[in-house]
Amino acid sequence: MCAVLVIGAHASFADDMALTEAYFTQPETYSGMVEVPGKGMMRYYAQNDALWGELTYEREEGDAARPFRDGGCGPTAGAMAVANLLPEEELPKIAAAAKQEYSLCPCSLNKGKCVHYHARYVLTTQRDFVRFLPLVFGDFATGNNTAGVRSRSNAQGTATGFLYEIAKVYGLTLRATSDYDEAIRALQSGDTVVGHASRGGALTNTGHYVLLAHYDSQRLYILDPLCRTDYSGYAGGKKIEVIQPGLIALAHENVRAANMGVFFIFHRGE
Repeated sequence: MCAVLVIGAHASFADDMALTEAYFTQPETYSGMVEVPGKGMMRYYAQNDALWGELTYEREEGDAARPFRDGGCGPTAGAMAVANLLPEEELPKIAAAAKQEYSLCPCSLNKGKCVHYHARYVLTTQRDFVRFLPLVFGDFATGNNTAGVRSRSNAQGTATGFLYEIAKVYGLTLRATSDYDEAIRALQSGDTVVGHASRGGALTNTGHYVLLAHYDSQRLYILDPLCRTDYSGYAGGKKIEVIQPGLIALAHENVRAANMGVFFIFHRGE
């Protein structure tokens, strides 16, 4: 990424920009490509990625400063759904739907919540959008979009309205179903599917979005935005097999333990 600095800009700003760029050009941590058994390589994003997990994820109004690692499962699962459905060169399309350019700083993914007035790392390249797509979707959900959608909740989590608007941006159709068999048929036909797990199941005590990655004769494979190794603290969590942090599996007879009641199917038309 190239930063455009105004000639004669104050040296402290140039230094601040250099520090910000250095921060966001560090190597990927938890996020990256992962091999899903029977499926192959898929792009994985972690809401608690060490590079961005502590960034504030909030709407501009209010005094809260909750971190992305605690509430970013919706944007992160949505980013995995889109990134694994579309070619990388299409991911920057969302830039045209922003009220103000998508940018990051070391404290917030939303420009209005930056508490230190950092120089911002402006996302401009295809690689920027591939790498930071969950944060772009998070900024979109807080209100940085031309559709007028503000889905980041003052309570826990993110409402689903932003997913429908993002689907429109990319020319996708999005439908919701409570029929697990329909979700699996969609997965088998090449669509991507985000599942919402309700509280009290093997994945969460509150609510959680995950990506259904693959389905074979024995197991359902899931990419979990919350990169973790232990689910034993949740009801039925011991039924989850952790293949590697972020990639888990459930035997078919144990899928109900995840308590997934709604599935969001992303489809790319011909």
